[in-house]
Formats: sequence, C-alpha cells, structure tokens
Amino acid sequence: MKMYKYIHYLLGFSVIAQLLGKSVSNRKKCLAKKNSLQQPISSFVGTWSSQEHKTRWLLKITQDGDLHINNHLIKGSLTSISDQQLVFTDHYGYKLIAKRHENNTLLFYDEADEKNYLFVLSE
Repeated sequence: MKMYKYIHYLLGFSVIAQLLGKSVSNRKKCLAKKNSLQQPISSFVGTWSSQEHKTRWLLKITQDGDLHINNHLIKGSLTSISDQQLVFTDHYGYKLIAKRHENNTLLFYDEADEKNYLFVLSE
C-alpha cells in the first residue's frame, strides 16, 4: 500500500514539474520576442517632424511600437521590423512604412494616401 502512495506522489510531482517547466519556457520565449523587437525599434524611437506643403507633421514612435501622428494615437499594430524598416498596419489594414533614410531622417510612406514624407528627428 505504501508503494502506491509513493507512485502517486511521484506522478503528482512530475506533472507539476512539467507544468512549471512549460510556464518558464513560455516566459523565456515571450521575453526573447520582446527583446528582439526592442533592439531594432530603438533606431526608430523618438519624435520626428516634417514640414511639407505648409503643414507641420509630428510623428512619434514609442519603444512599445505605438505610433502617434500630431499627438493622436494610431490604432493598429507593428507587423514587421528590421534595422532599416518598420511596418505598422493601421486598423483599416493600410500600411505605414518607416525607412531609415540617413542619420537623422526617416522616409515615411502612407499606403492610404500613397504618399512619401520625409521626417527629421526632432527629439
């Protein structure tokens, strides 16, 4: 009878160990994904300004991947990022593509308007 108790305890501990192992593994994967997104995004983070056609535009990109245009949060999500390009898809499905142009400049393409804008890092 004692042997069955030990087997039950052993099985219980092994199930708990597996669940804890999966939990730790999932956390590591989430942290790795978050870190991999944060490193390339750092070259895009900041407040960018553009002066075209007598209209001043402010573009703010946060470390979390949020986009603000003239202090209005754009609904959508970051869909792709590399060292040279950031792709944000808005809630309508249009892409906003930011490409590093030179040191402190950013070429910004708005798919909805089919226009390119040149932004300069202001902060």
